[in-house]
Amino acid sequence: MVRVLDMEEQRGSLAGPDMTDAVLARGLVTRNKLGTLSTFALRPAGYPYGSLVAMADDERGRPLLLLSALAEHSKNLAASDKASLLVVEPGANDIVNAPRVTLVGTCAPVVDIERAAVRARYVAKHPETATWFADHLHSYELYRFEPIEIRVIVGFGRLSWVSFADYAAAR
Repeated sequence: MVRVLDMEEQRGSLAGPDMTDAVLARGLVTRNKLGTLSTFALRPAGYPYGSLVAMADDERGRPLLLLSALAEHSKNLAASDKASLLVVEPGANDIVNAPRVTLVGTCAPVVDIERAAVRARYVAKHPETATWFADHLHSYELYRFEPIEIRVIVGFGRLSWVSFADYAAAR
């Protein structure tokens, strides 16, 4: 009998031959429009702070976020770029069997040279945001989440850690 820890250490072996956990994780991120971003709070200092964010993804599956400078998560990210992003299967209502993925990594503003391409990709998924870039009151900025590792839970007994390399290569 294989222990669960042994199976987790095989990174993705729990998905079976038809769909790897990396493919499943990438699909969840690509299909979803919303996720829960967790940052290290400035107030109360050092505690986890979770907030709902709209997201798209880039060609490597890295989540793209449009965040207002006025939002707590943006202020938190300015102090520490370490974060996690939880994405759940849309419509899931069974905590035991709800497919979900938690990406752990860093989140920082998109660099100028990439901004136009990233903006186009984000607006394609969220057309309602096209005019938000001109909203100087809220000072929206595009951020890219850079996963280091990814935790995938498909349901009871099917869970694994997936490397970013495997996730990025998944189709």
